[in-house]
Amino acid sequence: MKLYAQHGSQAGSGERNKVLQGLARGLIQGAILSPKDYDARRIGETLSEIKEQSPTAERLFDPQYYACMVAHEPDGRLGKLLGEDYQAYFTPRRRSYLESEPKLKTEIQNCLQFQSQLDVTAIISPNIVIRRRFNSIEGLISRNFIRHAKEAWDKEGGRRPLFVTLAMDAEAIQEKEELEEFVQELTVMESRPDGFYLLVNNPTSEIAPELIDHRTLSGWMFINQALHVNGFRVINGYSDILTPFLCAAGGEAGATGWFNSQKVFSMDRFAPSSGGGRRPVLRYLSTKLLNSIRFDELERLRMRFPEVLSGLPTDDFYSEERASEPDGQIEEVLQTWEAISSLGVPIGKGGLAECLKRIFDAEELYAQINLAPGLRLSGRSNNAHLEALDTGIRKFAELAEIKL
Repeated sequence: MKLYAQHGSQAGSGERNKVLQGLARGLIQGAILSPKDYDARRIGETLSEIKEQSPTAERLFDPQYYACMVAHEPDGRLGKLLGEDYQAYFTPRRRSYLESEPKLKTEIQNCLQFQSQLDVTAIISPNIVIRRRFNSIEGLISRNFIRHAKEAWDKEGGRRPLFVTLAMDAEAIQEKEELEEFVQELTVMESRPDGFYLLVNNPTSEIAPELIDHRTLSGWMFINQALHVNGFRVINGYSDILTPFLCAAGGEAGATGWFNSQKVFSMDRFAPSSGGGRRPVLRYLSTKLLNSIRFDELERLRMRFPEVLSGLPTDDFYSEERASEPDGQIEEVLQTWEAISSLGVPIGKGGLAECLKRIFDAEELYAQINLAPGLRLSGRSNNAHLEALDTGIRKFAELAEIKL
C-alpha cells in the first residue's frame, strides 16, 4: 500500500513544509498536486522540491478538469484554475459541448500536452464527475474521456504511465447493476491506460472521512478489485483512513491531506462559499479506534485506556506534558499519515479478514470506553462508523464473490 499527500492550500514552505517532512520521515510515498491552489510556477517549484527530497517519490498532478462544469457559477471558488497559467486546458464548459466527441478529444489532448511539460512521474487524464447514475449523459461522456485517453497519450508520444480520472457520485456507485455494467465496459477496452485515479464525490467535504455509507464503501472497494484483477493500477484520491481497506480490495495507493477538503472529495469545494468556518480542533488518529478523536478527548482517555494510542513515533507529538495537544497542524497531519500507513501493513498481509478483525477490536475498545463514567465522546469521535465499515466490507465480499 502506498499513501500520497493530497496536496492543497497552506502547504507551507521550507522546514515547515508538510509534504517534504512526510517524505523525509517515510510516512508518504508521493504527492498529488492541485492547480486550484497554486499557479504553474509554484507547481513546478513544488515538484522540484519533492524530487530533490525523495527522487523515488511519485509526483502527480490532478488537472481538476471536472471543475470546468461548475466554472460558470458566479462567485465560484475556482482559485488559480481560471488564471492564465491553466487556460491551455481549462475553461468553463457546458455538458452539451462535451457531447461532441471531436471536441472532447481536443480537450483531452490539450490537458495531456500541458502535463507533458511538468516533471511528474505519471500523467492523470481529465474527466467529469458522473452525477447520480452511470446510465446517464454524464456517464456516457465519462466513458468517452476514458476511451480516448490512451490514444491521445500515444499521439503525444508519452512514455510515462497514464492514469485516467474516474470521478463519480457516492450515490452512483450504490447502484449494483449499473456499477457492474460500467466496470465491465472498462475492463474490455481496446486502448488501455495503465490505471485509474478514482474519486468518489460526496455532497459536502464537511463530513468526517470515516463516516461513509456502507453501500458506497462496498462499491468503491468493488471498483478497486475489478480493475486490479484486470491488470489496472488504482490510485484512490481523497481516501484518508479508508485507504487500507481500499488497498485490501486491490488498490495500489490512497491519498489524504491536512484539511477535510483534502480528505473527502466533494465538488462543493468549487461552489460559492457559504461563509467562513471556525479553525478545526486538532485531532489524533487512533489505529485502535479506526477513528480520529479530539486531542482533549485523547487526554481524557489515555490514562484509563492507554490502548487508544497507536504506539507509533508520532505519538510523541501528543505528549502528556502538553495535555496531548500537538504543536500545530503539521504535527497532526504527520501523525495521520503514519497511522494510516501503519494500518496498511497488517491489513496488506491479512486482507479482508484482518480488516474485519480490526473493526471487531475497535468495537470492543469502544464498548469499554462507553461503560466508563465521565468519558462521553463527541459525535464524530464515537463508534458510529464501525457498523458501516463492517457492513461495507461484507457487502463488497458478496459483490466480488469472495468467501470471508
